[in-house]
Amino acid sequence: MLKPTKYLNLELSVINVSAEILKVLRANQSMKYDEVLSYLCETICDDVRYVFLPSINFLFLLGKLDYHVISDSLEYIETNDI
Repeated sequence: MLKPTKYLNLELSVINVSAEILKVLRANQSMKYDEVLSYLCETICDDVRYVFLPSINFLFLLGKLDYHVISDSLEYIETNDI
């Protein structure tokens, strides 16, 4: 999914969906999992459901967000990276 091909819809790439997730979480700092998913379905398309979890995993591995199990929410982690 990270390596593009000529058949890849760039709107549904992991990088683009991750950028949209960061954009919405920066504005709200913390949101429920379902709220983020429904926002992305409205702004991009319903097929974003297939790329949503890999995008969350990608951002978690980069240290940009945290998942809270009890509240089922995603939290943006602000870092001082350049």
